[in-house]
Amino acid sequence: MIYKKSAGKRIVICLDGFKQGGTQQAILHLLPFFCAKFDKVFLIILQKDSLDLIPSLHKNLEIKKFKSKKLLDLMTTLKLFYFFRQEKPDVILSSMFRSMVLTAISKNSASKLFWLEQNTYVNRKKWQWLSLQLLIKRVFKVICISNDVANFSRKYLSSPNKIVVIPNPIYISNTEVDFSKKDDDFIFIGRLVPQKNPKLALQSFKRYQEFSKKDSKLHIVGDGELMQSLKQEAHNLGISQNCKFYGFLPNAEVYDLLKRTKTLISTSVIEGLAMVRIEALANGNCIVTTNTGGTAQFFRLQANLGVFQSEAEPLEFARKMYESLDGRYWRNKVIADRKSIALNFAPEEIASHFLHQFCS
Repeated sequence: MIYKKSAGKRIVICLDGFKQGGTQQAILHLLPFFCAKFDKVFLIILQKDSLDLIPSLHKNLEIKKFKSKKLLDLMTTLKLFYFFRQEKPDVILSSMFRSMVLTAISKNSASKLFWLEQNTYVNRKKWQWLSLQLLIKRVFKVICISNDVANFSRKYLSSPNKIVVIPNPIYISNTEVDFSKKDDDFIFIGRLVPQKNPKLALQSFKRYQEFSKKDSKLHIVGDGELMQSLKQEAHNLGISQNCKFYGFLPNAEVYDLLKRTKTLISTSVIEGLAMVRIEALANGNCIVTTNTGGTAQFFRLQANLGVFQSEAEPLEFARKMYESLDGRYWRNKVIADRKSIALNFAPEEIASHFLHQFCS
C-alpha cells in the first residue's frame, strides 16, 4: 500500500529502549508505512546502553539516542524540549512510561501527541498512573493494543473519549508450507520471565509425553532470567533430550521454526495482545493458550480450527496439545481458515488505522 505524502509532515517516535519485544516489533512493522506517509521520521531512543536492534534505514528516517539514565532526567527533558521546537513535528508517538511522561512535558503545542499503551501497564504503580492522569490533557489520543488494555486504562485515565483500540501489526509470510512434512512438534516463543510462565510449558510437555507416547519435541525460543532454572527443570522432569533451548533468535529464524513445528504453546499469566499467538496463526500453526487477554476474543469460539484455550494446568494443557495434532486440524481448508484470523493484523491494515488517527 502506498500513501500519498503530505508536504512538510513530520513524525517523532519516542521509545524508552529498542530491545526485542512487542512494542519494538510493532514499530518495526509500521516504520516503512510511516516513512512513506511523512516527509521526515525521527526515531528517538531514551536508553543509556547501546541499541539492541537498529531497523533497516529509510532515507527519510533518522535515529537519535539521548542516553537518558532515569525518569526525570533534566538534560534529556531539555534536549527533547529543544528538539521539538526545532523540528516542529506534526505527530509524536511515544510508548512505555518514561517516554510518555517526557514527551507530554516537553512537546510543543502544535504537535499531536499519541500514547501507545502496550502491556507495560501491568506493573505500573499508582503514582505512575497519577502522573499520566495529570498529563493527559496534553495528549491527543491514547492508542491501546487491545480491548483489555483499553478497559484497564479507562480505570486510571479519566478521558475515555481519548482512548482508541488499534492492535499491534504482525509479520505475515506469503510462503506456502507443506504441512504434511511438519513434525509433530511444539514451540514456545517468548521472554523467559515469570509473566510468560514458561515452566507451565515444560510441565505440560512432560504430561503430554506420558500419555501420547509420541517422540515429539518442544522448541523453546527466547531468553531471560529463568533460562538456567528452566534447563534444570527440564532435566528434573526427564525431558531434556526432547526439549531444545535456542535463546534469542532473529525473526527469520523464528518464522522458520514456526514452519517446522505444528503447535504453539502460549502459557502467559497476563498479556496485552500476545503478538506471537497471531503470528503463529498467520503461519498456519495450531495454538494452545491460556485465557490471558488481548487475543482471547478471537479464540473463544475457534476450537474447530485447532485454536484452544486452556486453564493454566499441565494436564489440561497437555490434552489440548495432543488434540491439536489430530489430522482434522491439518486439512487445507482448516489451515486456510486458521490463517485468515490473522489477516486483520497485517501491517498495512494497522498502519492505515494509525494514519487515520494521525490525520483526524
